[in-house]
Amino acid sequence: MSGLQARVVVDRARFRVDVALDAAAGETVAIMGPSGAGKSTLLDALAGLVPLNGGEVVVAGRTVERVAAPRVHTPPMQRGVVLLGQDPRLFPHLNARENVAFGPRAAGTPAAQARADADAWLDRVGLGGLGSRMPRELSGGEQQRVAIARALAASPRVVLLDEPLVALDPVTASEIRGTLREQLVGVTTVAVTHDAGDAVALAERLFVIEAGAVVQSGPVREVLAAPASAFVASVADMNRMPGVSAGGGWTDAAGRVLTSADAALALADGVALAAVFRPRDVRIVDGPGANAWPAEVVRVEPTLLGIRVHTTAGVIDAAEPGAAWSSGDTVWLHVDPSRVRFVPLG
Repeated sequence: MSGLQARVVVDRARFRVDVALDAAAGETVAIMGPSGAGKSTLLDALAGLVPLNGGEVVVAGRTVERVAAPRVHTPPMQRGVVLLGQDPRLFPHLNARENVAFGPRAAGTPAAQARADADAWLDRVGLGGLGSRMPRELSGGEQQRVAIARALAASPRVVLLDEPLVALDPVTASEIRGTLREQLVGVTTVAVTHDAGDAVALAERLFVIEAGAVVQSGPVREVLAAPASAFVASVADMNRMPGVSAGGGWTDAAGRVLTSADAALALADGVALAAVFRPRDVRIVDGPGANAWPAEVVRVEPTLLGIRVHTTAGVIDAAEPGAAWSSGDTVWLHVDPSRVRFVPLG
């Protein structure tokens, strides 16, 4: 057995993290969830920085942590796992080359070979010729590239990414995302992110964690296309309205009625379904009609293509920046039946 298999149970003051996770050898899996859901606790436990209250961690077929007898605890430096976070955490007294060479040298690689390999890694992450620079002489993006090279130069069995792009500007983040995509090929990786674009770009599968538990998992695009919670709908930029099947259509507690050609509506009445549709597929219309419902405007935001209208019953993207809608207004929303999908409620 290779890759990563884990059941992580960690007791926190307000809730328990209880997550089962697996990643095949060379696979990248993404972790998403709201703030405080337990994502960083999960990575810290996998890295050996937080003790387990239950479960076990298996890396490349070797049990590195187990609570049940016989108890196993492998120190972080001996797990073959590296954790790369938002802060590059470079050694300030070492130049870029020595930062990257640190892991191999600590593992017994001769200094000259470790430094030569470090220069090769710096070249691979786009920093060729900058090995003699001190961390203070590098930009934030360059420091993060050095951190990536240092992590991978240690030949880890598993790489853990805890939102390493979140503090970078969009251009630099995009460049480093590409670097990660290239350099992590064949490396078992667990990547925590708040960005659906990162999940799609880097990972094959996605685990969604809320309140310390996995609420949805599967191929990244499939999870984002069928959000099982309001959080997933938000990161996927989808509207999600809970309701039930009724008479070949769909209705919710507010009495809104939607129809669609979606086969899910052929189920028996009373089946819990969420109506899912994109903000760009919603229009503001003059009044009642099929697949239309009233809503109160919560706020209006300018966007690059027009405006985004947040309401009590959905979000709308409209190309009408001069419209006079404001908070408290009542509007009628309409969505084309062909643009609505219905997914089971968990």
